[in-house]
Amino acid sequence: MNLKQISVFIIVKNAEKTLFNCLNSLKEFDEIILLDNESTDNTIKIAQDFQLKHNNLKIYKSKFIGFGALKNLALSYTKNDWVLSIDADEILEKECIEELKKLNLKPNNILALPRKNLYQEEWIKACGWWPDFVYRVFNKTHTCFNQNLVHESLEIFKNTEKIYLKNGLKHYAFNNIAHLIEKMQYYSSLWAKQNLHKKSSICKANLRIIWTFIRNYFFKKGFIYGYKGFIISVCNALGAFFKYMKLYELQHEKPKSCALIITTYNQKERLALVLDSVKHLSLTPDEVIIADDGSKNDTADLIKKYQKNFPCKLKHVWQEDLGFRAAKSRNNAIEASHCEYIILIDGDMILEKDFIKDHLKFSQKGLILQGSRTILNENESNKILKNQNFKLAFNKKGFKNQKNNFLANITYKFSKIDKKIFKKIELVKGSKTCNMSFYKQDFEAIEGFNENFIGWGREDSEFVARFLFNNGIFRRIKFNALAYHIYHQENNKNMLQSNHEIYLDTIKNQKTTWKD
Repeated sequence: MNLKQISVFIIVKNAEKTLFNCLNSLKEFDEIILLDNESTDNTIKIAQDFQLKHNNLKIYKSKFIGFGALKNLALSYTKNDWVLSIDADEILEKECIEELKKLNLKPNNILALPRKNLYQEEWIKACGWWPDFVYRVFNKTHTCFNQNLVHESLEIFKNTEKIYLKNGLKHYAFNNIAHLIEKMQYYSSLWAKQNLHKKSSICKANLRIIWTFIRNYFFKKGFIYGYKGFIISVCNALGAFFKYMKLYELQHEKPKSCALIITTYNQKERLALVLDSVKHLSLTPDEVIIADDGSKNDTADLIKKYQKNFPCKLKHVWQEDLGFRAAKSRNNAIEASHCEYIILIDGDMILEKDFIKDHLKFSQKGLILQGSRTILNENESNKILKNQNFKLAFNKKGFKNQKNNFLANITYKFSKIDKKIFKKIELVKGSKTCNMSFYKQDFEAIEGFNENFIGWGREDSEFVARFLFNNGIFRRIKFNALAYHIYHQENNKNMLQSNHEIYLDTIKNQKTTWKD
């Protein structure tokens, strides 16, 4: 294969010790794309000095957006279909270059290069460091990297053909113990953020540290390399421990601020009852934002009246009345929020006093909480509206609307749904924005609600689907976060079929975002 048909790309950050040797091993290739990730040492100067003598080097910059996304960004700058991915602390061996020249490749080929991992410049063939094949040469018309925050990898397909080379890379992995610990801390933190959907516990973290050390030091013969094998095995074990302990902490971390988003459209009497119930909550949110889909001035007047003595910030986010656009209305309100955590209700939902407290109790990053509602009948609703007394809603008795912490915990534990559900069914039943909560950062990661939905139906289900495809989890809370729905006639369902088609397209293509 002609090396002039191959583009090389490198992601770098603070690589002044190894970058020159890495670049020097790549001089024969058609182009070298260097994407710098906010280096603070001499990395850029070394690259620029190399560029003066070798015009095949092109330098770009980007903030950290995740390793998978960074590599795909660098890949987008390459001009050739065939590419080589290499790290700044790796050197491509001359023997590998000669082996590449002899190959005749097909577009669906991926080359696996053997990598020699060095500790203090000694090649370590133990501790799980050897054999170490990495997929590095591929055709970008066939594949690209996944979007993993860390431990990114190439997408492998049924027709992908893997070719394993005899020669490959020399990897200057770690200089000393401090370097090992520094990388271990950095990558374990990224892993925890990426794997919020996984289970973790203190017991699991302790089992991991013990097993990882035994496996690497004894079964994978780390003891052969003396103190180096011992140090590597210990740090690998610590890495496993901290991954799961950091994940455990993240999963049990509670939001520092919370916003209650209330959707409304020309229902000021019902909205007044909802706001009255908010004023009597045992724990008030940091802010309440009215997501208004185009109500008349009487709704704005009502909100101004409540703003005078409301127990927290009360905002009114209004959009022009151009038909039923609940998705855009919610997006506008959430974008206006300064809080970490978002709780959604409709403007006809009366809240029990512990509503906010219950949502926060079960909150978790990477998780959608779906609460339920008690439906008030027409007579009960008319009585509440006539007396303008939200407390009358609590007179309705029944098993479903009785607070029960034991049953709430049981429901939460056994109601887990993830993206695997779509292998069996198309619709996540009972997903409703009238009682739902999630972290704002998870909302932003999937670009919020799909504003292509016009008219009633499926915008909540489609939001949940993208959340799950983004490795999120869906759980239910019943017998906690109690809310009472004031009766009204059903919304017009004329757009349900066309909205359902948008939803099915999301399922079919496993979309995580909706914007083009």
